[in-house]
Amino acid sequence: MGGVSTHNQPEDLLKELRSYPSLAPYTLTLFSCGNALPVTPAPCAQSLHDPLCHEVTRHFLLEQHYSQLDVQQPGVYRHSGGLLCFALPFRWLGGRYVLLADGVRDETLDLWQLSAACRSTSLDLFSLLNHAESLPVSSIEEMERIADEIQKRLAQVTAEERETVSGTASQSPLLAQRLSRSVRVLGMMDEARTMAETISLAAETLGEFFDFPDMVLVLRDDDGQKFSVTGLWGLPTVLDTIPAVKFLAFARGDRLKKCLPFEEMGPLFPAVRARWGACFPLQQGEELFGFLALFDRKLLPADLLQIELITSRVGSRLMQIKKEMEQIQVGGLCRKLSTLTNTLLVANSKEELYQITLGIAADLLGATQGSIMLMDKGGDSLNIVFTKGMSLNVAKCLTLKVGKGIAGSVAKSGTPLLVNDVETDDRVGMANRPRFKSKSLLCIPLKLKDKIIGVLNLSDKKNLSPFTESDLQLLTSFAGLASLIIERYLLMEESCRFEQLSVTDPLTGLYNRRFLQSRLEEELNRSLRQNLNLTVVFIDLDFFKAYNDICGHLEGDQALVKTAGIIKRTLRDMDIVARFGGEEFCAVLPATSKMESIVVAERIRAEVEREKFHGEELMPLGTVTASLGIATFPEDGRSIEALLHASDVALYEAKGRGRNRVVAATPAPVLEDAALRPAPSAPPLAPVAPPLYLASSDGSRKS
Repeated sequence: MGGVSTHNQPEDLLKELRSYPSLAPYTLTLFSCGNALPVTPAPCAQSLHDPLCHEVTRHFLLEQHYSQLDVQQPGVYRHSGGLLCFALPFRWLGGRYVLLADGVRDETLDLWQLSAACRSTSLDLFSLLNHAESLPVSSIEEMERIADEIQKRLAQVTAEERETVSGTASQSPLLAQRLSRSVRVLGMMDEARTMAETISLAAETLGEFFDFPDMVLVLRDDDGQKFSVTGLWGLPTVLDTIPAVKFLAFARGDRLKKCLPFEEMGPLFPAVRARWGACFPLQQGEELFGFLALFDRKLLPADLLQIELITSRVGSRLMQIKKEMEQIQVGGLCRKLSTLTNTLLVANSKEELYQITLGIAADLLGATQGSIMLMDKGGDSLNIVFTKGMSLNVAKCLTLKVGKGIAGSVAKSGTPLLVNDVETDDRVGMANRPRFKSKSLLCIPLKLKDKIIGVLNLSDKKNLSPFTESDLQLLTSFAGLASLIIERYLLMEESCRFEQLSVTDPLTGLYNRRFLQSRLEEELNRSLRQNLNLTVVFIDLDFFKAYNDICGHLEGDQALVKTAGIIKRTLRDMDIVARFGGEEFCAVLPATSKMESIVVAERIRAEVEREKFHGEELMPLGTVTASLGIATFPEDGRSIEALLHASDVALYEAKGRGRNRVVAATPAPVLEDAALRPAPSAPPLAPVAPPLYLASSDGSRKS
């Protein structure tokens, strides 16, 4: 708006109002209350002055709402099929007036209602419809905003008049100067980048314009339950807090934006001493950020209006900054969640994944205690898999039924729960637990779409303040990401478990016979390509059937597990060992010659003999022993079948020679390579050497 000018005639006021860009589309008419004839309207070059619309507007207001346009309250109206107008009453020049603004329409027109309006006013429907379609389009919301702006300007005009009448006309130049500077300040406020900068600029402006001895800023906390009081001008920085219900009760008493005796404000500000005070809300629409309280300065109506203009702009700017900050936070959260995704994905185990997940959640909200609970396969119970602030071993012993307790209820409903006080919250209604320092907690379901996989719990912020809605939204976003990664990890683990079960022996954990076959084929092909040795070793526990009969099958299983462990410890990581069947094991030693494998096999035999087995003194040899047979590629066979057969024959040779020994296969004529034999004139093959075996550790045969 422009500066203040002196208005001695209604036409002057209309002329100034017409200069406002926001009123350019409207037809403005000024009525003197009690007189149905309007004051002559100012010429309008920028908008259509439509007598038909004006006649319908007057008929609507006269018939539906007011007599002689004696308007008592401002209003915005939609009438006659989509025509819009607003009426603003005010006192001026010793009389009562109404400013009527019409000549615009809604986006949609109702032909039936326009027709009804024409019948009641004897207007021509087609003329009215043609004019209505050509009118500028507006909306109820936009007109309410403009009406509020113009009403403040009219209030300023009437305040100037009262100042003049009461003998304060000498202040008009000062007021004009203030208003001019206010316009510049409001422009600077639009450039403020932070809430603190906006509030600081407003405080400096008000302090400079009105010389308030004391001024405080009252801001709503994140939880909305209280307002924090901060001194801005002449008072300590930290003063007190005001419960939200107390301030709202004060505001409902219609005490805002007025100069009041301090006694009426005293209960809100026990730390302040003053004679006068005024509170101005900082808000935008329904969003209340707080208010400014100004003390010990008697304010005139024009002062109140100017301060309201400034604080209103502060509220608008605070809302803009809040939205900008929310957008920045959303972007920052997305980047942070992306980083957290990478962090979670590098976990090497379930336990590490749970630890990282809970640690990140606690760091995001500054919580000192928490837990992750996962649903069992039946979906009936929750089990704690990781904790913060309590013993994990103790926690793992606790099981919670779904639907019971706080976490159980969240798991059942799938709805996050924010509790500020466990003792007063009707949804909880329980005494605070001794090990918790605060009564506030957050409980978030871990879920994928509609599938609940667990619950994430946090409590006890480092500063012991309650959790807020912002905390809830942040943790809910993170919980969605954590749920996805936990579920992915569990599915991968389950898949690996099934894969492992398909290739391993469930008792010993060694590979099974099927897997051995495929790996032996791979190693044999590699040995063929690279011209390497490959040795197969069969290991069989001696008199194992007798051991089972004497000691029982449970001890027999334990003997097999111990033997599997001995074999695994003796072999290299690159070697392959499998349970071939029953008490028989098979080891594949890549790139290992026969002489090298004999040393390895003897070490296995000796370790088995030294191992203590339950009831072994009752065995035929007085201890549990093993016999081993060795076959090596290529001299003992060039196929899997040939190697396994040669190793098996050597094993039975070891059994036949008294057991508890190692026997290596003796090369025999390679029948499968008969096509490669030399011509008949070649010398005959060398005679076959007797089987090679190593005696037991005491050099004797035990029977």
